[in-house]
Amino acid sequence: MTAGEIAAALDGAIDDWYETQRTETGVNRNVMTVGLIMCEHMSAHFPLDEAQWFSGSQVRLLGGSRINKILARHGEERPLASEGGRTSRGSQELARGFQAAVNSSTAADAFAAIDPDVRAEIIETLQAAMVDRIQVDFFDKQRLRIEYRSHEPTSTVIRQLLDAASVRGGNATGAVAQHVVGAALCLHYPDTEVDNHSYTTADEQTGRIGDFVVYDAAFHVTTAPGEALLRKCVQNLSLDVFPIVLTLRDRIAAAEGLAGNFDIADLISVRDVAEFVADAVDIPARHQRHQMATHLRELLDTYNARVAAAEPDPSLQVEIPDNLR
Repeated sequence: MTAGEIAAALDGAIDDWYETQRTETGVNRNVMTVGLIMCEHMSAHFPLDEAQWFSGSQVRLLGGSRINKILARHGEERPLASEGGRTSRGSQELARGFQAAVNSSTAADAFAAIDPDVRAEIIETLQAAMVDRIQVDFFDKQRLRIEYRSHEPTSTVIRQLLDAASVRGGNATGAVAQHVVGAALCLHYPDTEVDNHSYTTADEQTGRIGDFVVYDAAFHVTTAPGEALLRKCVQNLSLDVFPIVLTLRDRIAAAEGLAGNFDIADLISVRDVAEFVADAVDIPARHQRHQMATHLRELLDTYNARVAAAEPDPSLQVEIPDNLR
């Protein structure tokens, strides 16, 4: 068997073991940490032998620090846990199940006989696959996390939220930007109904002329301004509607340049989305720190309620920092 074939066969056995642990609520973190650490043991001794990985009271190596180092080695900087569950009897049983799965794999004999350097490469492949599972089954299902520090401007908190979404990949940043702007508009215009659509709902499906329309203004929220957006702005102007483009701060120049290409640079407003949202907190609070914290909590609660109502993915909601509770 080639190294690739060995890795694929072993990963298939590990995946079968992993999926056997899945319940209606998902996969327990102990399954994830045990999977990562048992791969470590495979690099030192194989076939796996309980006498090698179990000390009599705990699964050897199964600690939070080592787990997080493995994650970081594969590009995942978010901590999985402070403790890996070394003394849990459940972890021991999981490790036994892992051992049975890989030791009985069709690639077991080939893996045991392979060159140590190639074995190390296969272990890296197996752990990378486990990290992928952890990202899908744990990190991507956690609420977005931010920190609140009263000495920092509100816009910094909003950028934290957008950055946390960007780590998820896909369209998470765009979805978060849209919903946090919607929440800000609710605070800006408390007596006005602000539409709430799923991020994937196209404007054409609803007949919208912007992501949000409030009085005579059409708000366009985008992380990547392009010509299609500017054509919408031209359409807004033809309807005597004022276009306001809200984008990431490093995309403002691009949006303004495109507006110049369409000869509407002086007819539209292009703003940093974080600064726009921050205004909904800072201005009503009159820039008083204790009031800003209260209004920020209101913004985040409104954001969560709007996400819950419009999106099937609850992980787009934000975890409210303890010092804002």
